[in-house]
Amino acid sequence: MPRAIVTSELAETLRSIRLQNKITAKSLAEHINKSPAFISKLENGNVLSVDTGELYSILQFISKESDTTELADQIYKSLKLKYSTKEIEEQLWFVNYETVECLLPIPVSLIDEINSRISSLNITRQYLNSRINANEALSQEDISDQSIPYNQWYHEKRLGGNAHSIKIRLYENQMNALLDGEYDLAPYVFVFCILYYLVKIEQYDTQVTLSDEQNNALMQETTCILNSHKFYSISERNALIAEKQSLEEINDLLSSFDTANMELLSDIISGFRVASEHNIKSTNEQLSLFAKNMHWDLGFMLRIISFDYTILDKTSVSNRRNLLTELEKVILRYAELSDEQNRIEEY
Repeated sequence: MPRAIVTSELAETLRSIRLQNKITAKSLAEHINKSPAFISKLENGNVLSVDTGELYSILQFISKESDTTELADQIYKSLKLKYSTKEIEEQLWFVNYETVECLLPIPVSLIDEINSRISSLNITRQYLNSRINANEALSQEDISDQSIPYNQWYHEKRLGGNAHSIKIRLYENQMNALLDGEYDLAPYVFVFCILYYLVKIEQYDTQVTLSDEQNNALMQETTCILNSHKFYSISERNALIAEKQSLEEINDLLSSFDTANMELLSDIISGFRVASEHNIKSTNEQLSLFAKNMHWDLGFMLRIISFDYTILDKTSVSNRRNLLTELEKVILRYAELSDEQNRIEEY
């Protein structure tokens, strides 16, 4: 995988999030199979670069987040405490995470608009895909430079390294699956590029080379269209929220996915309150263990609670108790597996 440059901002952010979530340097080192000394060097900025896959694994572990959007949001808020929007935009490791690695839910209305624009332009998806992969905004030098990886932001040499660009490779079958609704999640940058080139074809037809002013105008228009469908990058969403004055204005920015998430969380909290009113001592004990387990491995616990237990609707109370007893025995059996059987792997 490509490597991310370890800036002072990245080093400080890693240390800040780790301490905030009470993760020890030793446990983090064990997680990535490195020494605690490496973690110390990394957090002090004495490591020049790090493999992006390893970086994302570190970020997920220290933030206790398995969801990419929640993780990106936590990273952004941590950065925002100390750095300006411009300083954050210069952190390519974060720009890459939020726009390339982070998978965002795609509104159906946005897919419908994209397909409608393709139809009205009377172009094929294959033609659109070829324009995207031609990377028309890049210099021929950058296109030919094999040291520049695809789908990773990098600093442009021709602009003195002060601006960043990305060399896109979007496979046609990926684009088709996205536009056919087979994917409900996608990186921000792929959706942005599809819409950007549609707008470019609408306004400039087959013209390839544009001035910086024309290109910036196209990018702004593309962003506005995406925003109208409530499809935002993490930093864009937070910037828009910061501009709003009232709770009503902020709620207007939320997508249907955000609203559904808030309603689900409210429903879950309501259920916990009912249990607390019935027996607050017992509920506190169980919620304490639930919180402990959640902080231990959030992704694992979400999988556990996402099984459909309602299919046990006709199961007797005694059989439900037997099921809990059997589950407890299974957990203990796995806890007692040998070190060799319990070696760390992804699930």
